[in-house]
Amino acid sequence: MTESTLAAMQRRQIEITVGELLLTSDYYIRQGIVERLRHLIAHADPSMDLAQLSEAAQEELYELDLLPQLPPPSPPPSPPTSSPA
Repeated sequence: MTESTLAAMQRRQIEITVGELLLTSDYYIRQGIVERLRHLIAHADPSMDLAQLSEAAQEELYELDLLPQLPPPSPPPSPPTSSPA
C-alpha cells in the first residue's frame, strides 16, 4: 500500500516535532512534546510508512518507546575470497 498525501504530511509533522524535542532541554517542555508525539502517532493515517522517518527521528522515537523496535539491519555480505587454483 502506498503512502497517502495525508500520511506524508503527518510523517513530516512528526519529523518537525522530533526536531523540537531535540532542541529543548527543559523537562516539562520535553514532556509536552512527547505527549504531542504520542498523539500524532496514535492518530496517524494507517498508510504512513514509519520506515521513511529519518534515522535520527526513528532513534529518538525508539528511545521514547513510541515506536516498536525494528530488527537490526543484516550485516553486509562479505567480499568473495579467491581460492588458490
